[in-house]
Amino acid sequence: MHRHKSSSYARKGHRKEPIMTEALFDVCITKCPRCGKSYADASWYVAEIGSDIDCGVCKNAFNAKKNITDRMLLKFDLDERGRVSGVSLSKSLLP
Repeated sequence: MHRHKSSSYARKGHRKEPIMTEALFDVCITKCPRCGKSYADASWYVAEIGSDIDCGVCKNAFNAKKNITDRMLLKFDLDERGRVSGVSLSKSLLP
């Protein structure tokens, strides 16, 4: 009996093309109200918990949730080994 090995390729026409998967990451951009330094953090940490952040530049402690300038969903394209092969903006989450 001949068995086929499982493959990470799908047939499309006569060519074999890799199956791409993706991972999504909900991100918030915040800005230090004192010096203007921008930070990118996971949205669960910023928007959901509302954690305070210590600015690495001016040492000011500020509430990240009150200083969100943007929130978006990033899409990471992954190759057959699970390695990142590309990143793009999937969706803006602020009105």
